[in-house]
Amino acid sequence: MIIPSDTFWVFDLDDTLYKERDYQLSGFDAVANLVQKTFHVDVVDVIQSAQRGNCNVLDSVCSFLDAPSSVKESLLWCYRLHTPNICLDIAARDALDYVGLHSSGISILTDGRAFSQRSKVNALGLQDYSLYISEEWGETKPAPGRFQAIMDANPNICSFVYVGDNIKKDFVTPNQMGWVTIGLKDNGRNIHPQHLHNIEPHFLPTVWVDSLEEIKSFIC
Repeated sequence: MIIPSDTFWVFDLDDTLYKERDYQLSGFDAVANLVQKTFHVDVVDVIQSAQRGNCNVLDSVCSFLDAPSSVKESLLWCYRLHTPNICLDIAARDALDYVGLHSSGISILTDGRAFSQRSKVNALGLQDYSLYISEEWGETKPAPGRFQAIMDANPNICSFVYVGDNIKKDFVTPNQMGWVTIGLKDNGRNIHPQHLHNIEPHFLPTVWVDSLEEIKSFIC
């Protein structure tokens, strides 16, 4: 595949530029710290046990504390509003640096709450890129509004790329708009597994990569 150097690149955030499980672990650490400070109880083992058993972590914490279900809402906002302890891996950083030097620009298009997504972006050092966050636009993928807005903001650019991971929503709309789509394969740590059985072709990316490092070889 050859992608011209005047292409505009758009990246998904969660499970594309970093692993969302790392954010999840960071959030549960924040919850454990809050409970320790407030209730003077250590719930780290409770959280880890709930994760191993594929149980709802916050429900498990409330049950352990014998707290009313309304406490879960406070814990949930602690999770959503905490300062994430996450970082880009080397492949993601190198890919972004390379694309930045050999493209017409980069944006991030992601689904989620504004405060949570912007906190992730800040923690990852990506705040200088233009952001298209679902809560701020009143739509989630695969709605076309944000993709179209990026095209409208760059009227002199003819080539666009979207890099994502979620086959249920990431690729179908940019595919329909004539974009090149690149799918990052799940390395076993994704929140949403990539089950390809019986998936219609227009939901799939143009090409799959095992690492973001590979996209550098596409640019001419």
